[in-house]
Amino acid sequence: MKAKKSKVKSKNLCKSKIAENKNSKIVFIAAAAMTLDGKIARYSGHASNWTSKEDKKHLHKIEDSCDVMVVGRKSYELAQKPLSQRNVVVFTRSVEATRQESARLLFLNPQNVDFVKFAVGKNYSRVCVLGGPEIYSYFLDHNLLDELYITIEPLVFGEGLGLFNKPVETKNFKLKSVEKLNKGGTLLLHYVKI
Repeated sequence: MKAKKSKVKSKNLCKSKIAENKNSKIVFIAAAAMTLDGKIARYSGHASNWTSKEDKKHLHKIEDSCDVMVVGRKSYELAQKPLSQRNVVVFTRSVEATRQESARLLFLNPQNVDFVKFAVGKNYSRVCVLGGPEIYSYFLDHNLLDELYITIEPLVFGEGLGLFNKPVETKNFKLKSVEKLNKGGTLLLHYVKI
């Protein structure tokens, strides 16, 4: 059985952070996998080894399309090896401003450094936000998420970490596409900010 792909069309789907962020032409894309009950992990430090190979393939495609990945310290520690071949900015409070660890790895304190100005200075055009909940919340709270790619895996944890970890002003997104990734029922949802 082949995976089916369906699309929901809209006239204004291209209106994203490019239109609202007048200081840059950066598109911010969040990618996350979650369970049917909306959990991205059972606990802090839980590796994403529970996601399907199809989700991982899609994630690599998104990462390949972006200039830089942004993760929190804990997420970086969990995914250090696969991220080592990519440009990565790790959000952390353990540095005063920034610390360049290698040509591809930078630690940045978002409380003291304006990330948008930093990204503009680096000429980034596409930023991939990979989590965890505090990082997703930071970008949502700062109105910087233009697109969301959410993979829904047919699992239930019952408890765990949600995508966001704090209340924010309501943000509206519109469904752009739904794709069934495998026979097991893994779904890929693509949303854009409206």
